[in-house]
Amino acid sequence: MVSSVEMVLWAIHHATTLLFGVFASAALCGVEINRRHALELLGVGVVTGAAFSIANAVGGELFARQVYPLVVHLPLVIYLCARYRLSPLLAVLGITSAYLSCQFSNWMGIAAFAATDSQIAYYLARIATTLAVFAVLLHWAGDIGPRLAIKSTTELGILLILPLVYYVFDYATNVYTTLFHSGSVVTVEFLAFALCAFYLMFLAVYLREYEEKETAERERWMLETRDSAAIKELEAWRQSGRELSILRHDMRHFLRGLAALIEEGHTDEALKRIDELCEAGDRTAVRRFCANETVNIALSSFNSDINRNGITANLRAAVPETIHVGDADLFSVLSNALENAITAASATPQGKRFVDFDLRLEDGQLLLLVSNTFDRAPRMVDGTPVAGHTGHGFGTKSIKLAVERMNGNCQFRINGDRFELRAVM
Repeated sequence: MVSSVEMVLWAIHHATTLLFGVFASAALCGVEINRRHALELLGVGVVTGAAFSIANAVGGELFARQVYPLVVHLPLVIYLCARYRLSPLLAVLGITSAYLSCQFSNWMGIAAFAATDSQIAYYLARIATTLAVFAVLLHWAGDIGPRLAIKSTTELGILLILPLVYYVFDYATNVYTTLFHSGSVVTVEFLAFALCAFYLMFLAVYLREYEEKETAERERWMLETRDSAAIKELEAWRQSGRELSILRHDMRHFLRGLAALIEEGHTDEALKRIDELCEAGDRTAVRRFCANETVNIALSSFNSDINRNGITANLRAAVPETIHVGDADLFSVLSNALENAITAASATPQGKRFVDFDLRLEDGQLLLLVSNTFDRAPRMVDGTPVAGHTGHGFGTKSIKLAVERMNGNCQFRINGDRFELRAVM
């Protein structure tokens, strides 16, 4: 006959197990267990616990266990999805993972009963283990829960396999039937089969995600390096311009120095200085396309490349001195766009190398159009050209990132025999 102590412990055991499942499920889904959420989850536990008690009173404990997924787990899935806007996949992962965690207390209870042959020891061991596991899991879930919440559907699906298989297996062989206790080899070995399948699938997904993360990190470093180089180049051009301005201002001193060298018979040294001055002037000469210094520097910096590759370029700019976008981002967009255009046009036969550039300010927005000929049309994926070789394609990504930083948008497309970049910044 069941004693009153056993009845009380039975009730406490089911209450702690149910609340463990509710709170652990929410925590594993990334829900912060603050005072407000804790009260709400406690309310969910009371309601589902009442439904379980009614099922137990109407059909007995076995019936209550059989309808447990309908009166406890299903309402909890609906609540988590509706209240916290979670995906059903994440909610099911949280609940099945919490259910799997209940096996700690289940095993400890069985061990205590085997050692003492006492139902009271069984319930005490389960209650104590449930509370201990809950404390550890709540601390652990504070770190892992938010990470699970941002996983992709594929990743969540892979992570769900093991707890879901165990959940279905346990109910199919332990609650709805007695197959597990029948000693059937097929039934007993099924968990090993499921664990092996889960491990292999998890390994495949983990390695793929790791490689994608490494690639993304490498690309981020490359883009940052390109942006840093663009900023340094912009500053170098500005510094050269300042030095030439100073030199023009002090031209009398320069000429006097040359005259002194010639008078002393050092004509070779004088000619060398003149050549250096001419070379520096040609290399850093900034043509005036518009009133904006950054635009002028960007366009001027590619003059030598355009001339060296025999490209016919039509460069137009109508931009005021002061604009609403940062110099570094604007220079990155223009320099990468021109570099890509010149590279593509240079691959075409002589006489077919054309680059058109048009940048203007209209209605408070910068409108950019860069058009160039090409030898082979680039492969487009989701509206973006994809490089055919490893280590290429960073110019396009730099353009997109810089445009996004300026709260703009850009578009790449093939228009006849021209490749076009259109951007609004």
